[in-house]
Amino acid sequence: MSFYLRIILIVAAVVSYIYVIHKIRKSQMKIENAIYWIMLSGVILLLSIFPQIVIWMASLIGVESPVNLLYLLMIFFIMWKVFSLTVKISQLENKINILTEELAIWKKLEEEKQQ
Repeated sequence: MSFYLRIILIVAAVVSYIYVIHKIRKSQMKIENAIYWIMLSGVILLLSIFPQIVIWMASLIGVESPVNLLYLLMIFFIMWKVFSLTVKISQLENKINILTEELAIWKKLEEEKQQ
């Protein structure tokens, strides 16, 4: 892993950590959601400070370049988060549909009471 890539990863991890903490303090992000991003920042920081871990994992798995493994891991973590957010969105859409139906029923009952 090149020196410049390591510096970029360290800076990105620290900046993302600070940004997430800032969002938590302003009550714009729940702690449950922020834990994922804090952990991801920690993993990026750990792998950029100790590139031997990535080199060892790349040789163990059989990936040509440690940088490719790093990109592969980041893509995997992001896809995992996107999938979990998709599940959460689907659940919220179902709740919205149920609430809309209940509101329509409630309005219909109110109209019948008034007549």
